[in-house]
Amino acid sequence: MPRKPRFIIPGVSVHVVQRGRSREPVFYDDEDYQVYLGRLKEATEKYQCQIHAYV
Repeated sequence: MPRKPRFIIPGVSVHVVQRGRSREPVFYDDEDYQVYLGRLKEATEKYQCQIHAYV
């Protein structure tokens, strides 16, 4: 059963989780991780949003 679309209210924080499919790794080496962080930064600039915490 597919997930329902994310319900977003402007100005309200959203909790986002990044996971691999079937618990597989998302990043296989440091370069993968760095590319992800770079694209995450680009997205925050493009969509004018902020990241308040990253774990």
